[in-house]
Amino acid sequence: MKHTPYLLFDGDCADALAFYARLLGGRVTHVMRFTDLAPDQVVAGDEMKLGHGRVTGGKFDIMASDAWPGRYHGHEGFSMMTGFDDRDEALAFFRAVSEGGEILMDVTETSFSTGFGTCRDRFGVPWMVNVNQGPA
Repeated sequence: MKHTPYLLFDGDCADALAFYARLLGGRVTHVMRFTDLAPDQVVAGDEMKLGHGRVTGGKFDIMASDAWPGRYHGHEGFSMMTGFDDRDEALAFFRAVSEGGEILMDVTETSFSTGFGTCRDRFGVPWMVNVNQGPA
């Protein structure tokens, strides 16, 4: 079984997927616009919104789309969790993903990790970054 997050955005999905591809070293695939999926249902001005896209890499997949009008409710109730074996690598990732966003808890030593931090990226998506401590 494989779990893949599916994120909804409010018109900036294409920019978010391009950011995640650069950040995670992946590539954007399966891009379809609203007009590709349901051309007769597209509201004027929404023609270029992303109806579906995917960022894929060696160890991850993220799928996403722009929400249809009236269906965007923000990024609440979840976090994208990213684990690293190397603290320096975790710090570099955290700095990159939080740039232009908001650091909620800077990477710091905790009772469960030598490095853990939380942030929202510039698209409002919440992230947790953790330095793995071995098998859970």
